[in-house]
Amino acid sequence: MMSLLLIKLNTIINYRYLAGLIFLVSVFVCAFNIGGYAIYILDEAKNSEAAREMLLHGMLYKPTFNNILRTDKPPLHYFFMILGYKIFGVGAFGARFFSSIFGGLTLLITYLFLSKVKHRHFALVAVFVLLSSLFFIQEFHLSVPDPYLIFFLSAALFSFYLFYGEKKKKWLWLFYLSLGLGILTKGPVSILLPGGIVFLFLLFRKELTFSNIKEIEPIVGLGGVLLISAPWFYMAHITTEGEWTKGFFIGHNLNRFGTEMEGHGGGYGMIFLFVILGLLPFSVFLPQSLVHAWKHRKKDPLILFSLVVTSVFILFFSMSSTKLPNYPMPCYPFISIMITAFFLEVYKKRDKKVLSVGLWGLLILCILLPVAGYIVLRIEKQLVGVQGHALFLLIVTFGAIIGFWFYKKDKIIKSFLFFGGSWIVQGMVLFGVVFPKLIAQSPVVLAKKVIDKNTDVLVYKRFDASFPINFHKTYAVVNTVEEVVAFLNNNPNGVVMTNKRGAKETLGILESAEIMMEQKALFENHTTLILRKKRD
Repeated sequence: MMSLLLIKLNTIINYRYLAGLIFLVSVFVCAFNIGGYAIYILDEAKNSEAAREMLLHGMLYKPTFNNILRTDKPPLHYFFMILGYKIFGVGAFGARFFSSIFGGLTLLITYLFLSKVKHRHFALVAVFVLLSSLFFIQEFHLSVPDPYLIFFLSAALFSFYLFYGEKKKKWLWLFYLSLGLGILTKGPVSILLPGGIVFLFLLFRKELTFSNIKEIEPIVGLGGVLLISAPWFYMAHITTEGEWTKGFFIGHNLNRFGTEMEGHGGGYGMIFLFVILGLLPFSVFLPQSLVHAWKHRKKDPLILFSLVVTSVFILFFSMSSTKLPNYPMPCYPFISIMITAFFLEVYKKRDKKVLSVGLWGLLILCILLPVAGYIVLRIEKQLVGVQGHALFLLIVTFGAIIGFWFYKKDKIIKSFLFFGGSWIVQGMVLFGVVFPKLIAQSPVVLAKKVIDKNTDVLVYKRFDASFPINFHKTYAVVNTVEEVVAFLNNNPNGVVMTNKRGAKETLGILESAEIMMEQKALFENHTTLILRKKRD
């Protein structure tokens, strides 16, 4: 098993070579089959298409989606996608490639940091916890800004902690460099949260003094952050006559925090639930790990730092009206530190009983997953033919059964490896087999059977966001039946595409056209229709 191999090699391989191996394994897992299925998820589709349009039109300061200004995010992930397109061509692999690279880099710096401040065994366990976290690894399969943000915020916080311990200026400048690049990735949250974390950490350590603040050189550091990030924001402001600035800072920062956007809301406990799901399987021990961290916060500054990082992210995004699973992910490396500290103490004391409740819960969850997967696939009518793929979820079931058997035999390390290793394998099977099969039933993939990128297409009112990036084109959008009729009369071979929300919505154009394709979106309540002029 890959994880067992890494831990065995820890005793015989040179530190640098092992770090390189960890990076390669991490990239392999994070990039597994990233080009094997179409871009379909809404955020992926809009981000990757914006990068394509920036490349096509040479507009580095004006992101657009379907030729309309897109103010959702700053540019850094667009730039990496553009580089991916130039190397590999416009497509899923090029869009996702650097997300996977930054996943590998995140796991690498986690290993290097913990090897430095703790020891190599601690570092390997923490990396294994992250590698086995399926939803965390999935984020590095997506063409979205979060893989870059996770890396830069992790790098920033690791660098600050190293500066705190060693007082070497190189770590301080890496801290500010990472903050500047983080702002170019996702905006002011990249300095607001790390700033709050540093403040609270020093406060709880009773080291929030003028001399310590002066030592951090905040004025010089923030000046450097602005030198890195401000030029692009200024050019975007000038290029768009202030529209991008208004849309991003007001619409996608203040409004996103203060009001629920795009249906992504939830109660105060939603973010903590996202963390539990995002770090499965070992998040079943998160409550115990938090209690352990609280007890050891005064003795171990790294545990206190990790506790502060985790608390700030969870509390901040719990107060946000808009809540998404990816929001707390930059704190996952620090949660893995607390889980690892808990595990190693349990192993040292040989007190396996404290793991009993968590492992029983994990075993039950892994047994129920194939059943739940089968039910979910059966609910989606267009996926009834592939519901048998739920059987692939038996990988974690068997892994959990074997892992639990080793636990009962007092073989804690082997139990740990089978529980986590099966989730790593499960993720690769999902990315390599299941996801391609499911997404093959999506409207954008099925549409390729009836249209291609050379087909004249008019959009009536709205469309599935995945079409522009998959067909490498933008679409004219009209809002009246008269415009549709005129288009079909003037373009006998043209087609009209629209998106129907709910089964009861009437579009008012079916009298003038006939349906070529009708396909419901996967796990969403809208349906894509492609129509052509009625034949006599």
